[in-house]
Amino acid sequence: MLSSTTIASKQPILLRGEALAKAVASISFPFSEIVQSRRSFLAAAWALRRHGIICLRGAGSNQDLTSIQDEIHNFLENIQSNKLLNLQEIAYLNLPNHRAIKGYHNFRDADRAVINYRVKRPDGRTGSDAGMIDIFHPERLSCNLDKRIKNCLHEQLIQRLLLVSSFNRLQVKCRNLYLNQGVQDTRGFHCDGRSLKFKSFVYISDVNKLDDGPYCYVKGSHRHRLLWRNNSTFNKENQLDPFEFSQLQASKAISIFAKAGDMVISSQKGAHCGHPQHPEAKRAVLVNMYQR
Repeated sequence: MLSSTTIASKQPILLRGEALAKAVASISFPFSEIVQSRRSFLAAAWALRRHGIICLRGAGSNQDLTSIQDEIHNFLENIQSNKLLNLQEIAYLNLPNHRAIKGYHNFRDADRAVINYRVKRPDGRTGSDAGMIDIFHPERLSCNLDKRIKNCLHEQLIQRLLLVSSFNRLQVKCRNLYLNQGVQDTRGFHCDGRSLKFKSFVYISDVNKLDDGPYCYVKGSHRHRLLWRNNSTFNKENQLDPFEFSQLQASKAISIFAKAGDMVISSQKGAHCGHPQHPEAKRAVLVNMYQR
């Protein structure tokens, strides 16, 4: 399978300035209002159904976010200091020079946390996210993290929101913590398959500019069947990954700038990507996946 960079792909226009602010404002809701007001709750559910993405401002508390950051920092310091004995009892360690477990499905279905350091692909394909630490099941690393992470994710509320929006009862399939540092080899615009799937992203750190590596999304692309067919046909003819959005020349994308504690929810059928970071930039995001 070829990389979309091998063949000239047509990317969307990334909105900026007032146009971006207006587009993001139309999908943004204070989290407190979602909790307290049925009208706001229904408005958010309708916006998610229509646009494929919403942003709930202020979903995570500073106390929970700080506790998560501090404890994860301690775990990573132990790895860097090669103090692995205790950590290996509670997590599979996929270090750059040693892989304890392989394959996404094995990560997702593992019986303990998986601390996975992403590295460049041996075949040279792009989209490796090299420089990222992807922690599967971070809540299993300690009782404190289990409590703090679930506080931030608000799973029962989000499941109700997804039920109203999609008319389907969705279950939590996997929790992750993405730690990005200077990630530049990012995957282009793509979808996570055509089945019904949503993700929530709770920003653990502020993402204020493109250099920070914000989440980007083409609003409405989750239900744009003609767009999907055009991309699918082009990809098949050019031996590209079937889930790449390589033909987005007439589309407009938004980048979600957010403060720590904000939550983004998106349909993973829509065109999305992580923007490449500045080499010295850092970003931390707590992720939850919902499926049937």
